[in-house]
Amino acid sequence: MFRISADADGFFLEAHPKLGPVETRTDGVMVAGCCQGPKDITDTVVQGQAAAAKAGIPLFCGKLKKEPLVPWIDTEICRGCRLCEQVCEFGALTFDERHKVMTINELLCRGCGACSVTCPSGANQIKNLSKKCLLETVTILT
Repeated sequence: MFRISADADGFFLEAHPKLGPVETRTDGVMVAGCCQGPKDITDTVVQGQAAAAKAGIPLFCGKLKKEPLVPWIDTEICRGCRLCEQVCEFGALTFDERHKVMTINELLCRGCGACSVTCPSGANQIKNLSKKCLLETVTILT
């Protein structure tokens, strides 16, 4: 339901073992204790405290950071193949039945770019990083 990655044994995976031991790749979802693997009580309590502190940071700051690199759909060339929807780990893409094109929920998107790479028509592009813009940048640098 929350799209949290799990290892082969069914335990939840953290974002990074050293830099984000209680965070997941899903914003706002923390893991602690035995859901990550077998742990003793001391480690579980420490991880629980770390998860609570990490979850409290946006509440104390009063605002959230949003990834600026999110995709957009060129509705004129989108064929509605839904390949991008299948590769999105965060459920940010949905198919608009009425217009027969994909739509993006920018709040769910993490800006990984997997959907843009998958799109066969090139309709799914990262904002401010269109293929034309990238090619011009590469041309200037070479």
